[in-house]
Amino acid sequence: MRTKIFLAFIIVIFSALLSNFIFEYLIIKDFDSYTESVKEDQYRWVMASIEGNYSDSGWDKEMLSESIHWGMMLGLDIKVLDAGGKEILSAHESMASLSDTMNQRMEELFHIHKTEGEFTENVIIVKGRKVGTVLVRPFQKELLKAKETTFKKRAQYFLYMSLLIVGVGLILMASLFSRYLSKPITNLKTAAERIARGDFDVRINPRSTDEVGMLSDSFNSMAGSLKKEEELRKHLMSNVAHELRTPLTIMKTQIEAVTDGVVSTEEGIENIRSENERLIRLVEGIEDITSAEASFLAKAEETAINLNEFLSGLIREMQPAFKEKGLKIELIRGDDLFVVSDVGKLEKIIRNLLSNALKFMESGGVWIDYGVTEEEVFVDIRDSGKGIPEDKLPLIFNRYYRLEKTGRGGLGLGLAIVKELVTVLGGRIEVSSAVGSGTTFRVLIPLKPA
Repeated sequence: MRTKIFLAFIIVIFSALLSNFIFEYLIIKDFDSYTESVKEDQYRWVMASIEGNYSDSGWDKEMLSESIHWGMMLGLDIKVLDAGGKEILSAHESMASLSDTMNQRMEELFHIHKTEGEFTENVIIVKGRKVGTVLVRPFQKELLKAKETTFKKRAQYFLYMSLLIVGVGLILMASLFSRYLSKPITNLKTAAERIARGDFDVRINPRSTDEVGMLSDSFNSMAGSLKKEEELRKHLMSNVAHELRTPLTIMKTQIEAVTDGVVSTEEGIENIRSENERLIRLVEGIEDITSAEASFLAKAEETAINLNEFLSGLIREMQPAFKEKGLKIELIRGDDLFVVSDVGKLEKIIRNLLSNALKFMESGGVWIDYGVTEEEVFVDIRDSGKGIPEDKLPLIFNRYYRLEKTGRGGLGLGLAIVKELVTVLGGRIEVSSAVGSGTTFRVLIPLKPA
């Protein structure tokens, strides 16, 4: 890309060079056309003045001399002939009638005794008949020629210098801009190579908000997702291996004990059945986390819902499980609240929190409340369980973390999944608890009114 950008600037430079030469050619051509047109105008003026010196009585030599003087001041060597071709008056003869000072001034302007080219004949016709001929050719005008040459050289010098300055400037700009514009792409390429080698910690610092900056942000998001996926994979494999090892070892031990007659067949089968149920719960937990992780990266499908109806439906579904343990589950509010959110993710969040409360409660119940703050929608789930020690609160959202001495099965993934899903929705989760007084979870998601 850097080479392409540099070549693009080089093309611009050559285009500027070509346009410069064209501009130079046009300027010189226009200047020559201008000088020629001025000469033609001067020639016409002199001819008109000379023609005006003829009358029916013939040529007025005194007036003709003045016209020739004027023509000489314009740099023209003039001879006037009569109808028969005889010379009436010439520029050199007119010079004799001038003062020495005038002659000196004329010599300063022109080389009066040096002319250029052949005479141009111009017939003078008055009233339909030829009355004379005017012969005209230019004197050598060294000073004027020097000025014209100086003007052309200075114009060329100015154009060449401007081209040089612009050319050098464009080359420097081409080098700098090619580096500047290609550097973000080079950084992305280098970062992508590091990702390919398994370095998921690489990040790019976006230096702009244009398309390249947006691409850098997208790359960083991708790298973060890949890193999270890799960490999840490692954690999952490690914990699954650990969780599988224990029940399988116990089952193997029980089978050997039954075979050796150390324990009775009934007792051994019961122990094996218990560990088999533990394996089933383990597999179910793996399925839950796999499903949850897939939803983390899935695009949100937001729809408008009535939060009252949504929570009431979940309560109806889970009511039998709570009744079976002699527990209550109630919705405190009853008014409608319409919001926009991803229903699937929100359902998993609330269902996991309710299942967690059901698992760790022996009496009392769960009370659900909801409402709106200035910028967020909240859902409170308060239970009457044993509570969580204060020093354990920062740990409960960690994957595979389980409170000690609970005697409960599972992988310790429920609250971790909840936190991940809340983050995906752009919200947050808060928890407050006291041992012996129960726990309250508050889920907050951005307010998006229907």
